[in-house]
Amino acid sequence: MKQYNIKLTNRFKKQLKKMQRQSNFDYKALDEVITLLSTNQLLPAKYRNHLLEPKKSRNMGMSRTTWYFIRISKIR
Repeated sequence: MKQYNIKLTNRFKKQLKKMQRQSNFDYKALDEVITLLSTNQLLPAKYRNHLLEPKKSRNMGMSRTTWYFIRISKIR
């Protein structure tokens, strides 16, 4: 099984500090997720892929043409 090396960026460190200030922060869960990702394993459904953008800008990596086509087909 391939093992990846984890490097902490300055951006991640800043976000980690913010997360640690929250009352519901669970360091054990974060460590579990980082371990799963570093060993190239699948994440549990609890951490499924989800959209972080506001509804109006959601496109999940689709091209603009595909996004407009899907939107038009939903309207009809």
